Amino acid sequence: MFQTHSGRDAKAVQMSILTERLRIVFIAPAPRAGTVQYTHNLANALVDRGHRVTLVTGLGFELADYPRKYTAMEVFDRYRPRPLRLCRFLWHCVTFRPQIIHLQGAQHPALYILLWAMLRLIGSASFVYTPQDVLPNSLRPYHIRAFRFLYARMRHVFLNAKQNEPLVVENFAVPRERITVLPIADLTAFVREHVTAERPDIPVGSRVVLCFGLIEPRKGIHTLLSAAPEFLRQVPEALLVIVGKPLMDIAPLQQQLTELGLQARVRLVPQYVSFAQMAGYFTSARLLVLPYENGWNSGVLASAFGFGKPVVATRVGGFDEVVTDESTGLLVPPKDPAVLAQAIVRVLRDEALYTRMVANVQTAAGDISWEAIARITEGRYVDVLGIGAGCAVSQAR
Repeated sequence: MFQTHSGRDAKAVQMSILTERLRIVFIAPAPRAGTVQYTHNLANALVDRGHRVTLVTGLGFELADYPRKYTAMEVFDRYRPRPLRLCRFLWHCVTFRPQIIHLQGAQHPALYILLWAMLRLIGSASFVYTPQDVLPNSLRPYHIRAFRFLYARMRHVFLNAKQNEPLVVENFAVPRERITVLPIADLTAFVREHVTAERPDIPVGSRVVLCFGLIEPRKGIHTLLSAAPEFLRQVPEALLVIVGKPLMDIAPLQQQLTELGLQARVRLVPQYVSFAQMAGYFTSARLLVLPYENGWNSGVLASAFGFGKPVVATRVGGFDEVVTDESTGLLVPPKDPAVLAQAIVRVLRDEALYTRMVANVQTAAGDISWEAIARITEGRYVDVLGIGAGCAVSQAR
């Protein structure tokens, strides 16, 4: 078929055939929050590039009512497969014959190993993996061994921060040539397109400092509260708003807030809010603050850029790969309330700095698109499947 072409031309033709219509299954068991939002956006972008995509997720899929171009199947109930739904999914795999099965998330490695063991018996798909978080929120003794087993069976691994690459290489023995680092585009662009913002009850004239996302120990919320007295003193119209579902006991945070006597100037909203509420908080905010002590990456950061908000963040979690200091935000060391407070004060009070940052954030947000991420992802799929898979795609059509 390719004998009349030069080597380079043959490769181009083969790539064209292979990328014409891949069959892809994404598995993202958690039906809410960043991982499934990431998968939703990537799946839509891959369909736009001509591929057929199925997303397998959990009951209560939060994007079920939003425009999508892929097939969605709700199979998992609190990360446990529902037997009948699992059977329908397995039959779907038999008839759909996916070439790529792309696992998403890192909270329950045992589940991914179980799915890998089942799906490899009913087809010849190649498995790839995006862990999102390098380690689960609640690390258990068997997790490291489970991850080593899982990574060893993945044909390719996608990470969302360069700083995660040595962690995966050293802890899970993944060869660097099987790793691709991708940026995170705006996870919640669909919110601005399809949702009417529900404005929170915030006094007119308040300058809102927003901390948004799951509340967990590594997020440094206690450091932010320690910084609050100083930046609230220097900027009387400032209001600190902390919003997110707790994955930790928040009683110590509430006690710290009481001891500081800042209940009137700090709002703690310990819940997973709706997309309309999220849009309201981001629209009302002057800036986003990410005071992480350690971490892997943050989809909230990408959403902040999408809403045109500058960011004050610590130099962890790969934030310095996204935030340009003094341009799209300010970077500070972790666990330093004094430096964090002064950075927040600068963004609240320096109008010239703020105006420049907003313009730069809007430009930076436009530089990272889901189409570009899908194109790179597609290229790695091509590498994984190889030339033989391209011929198989051509014959299957």
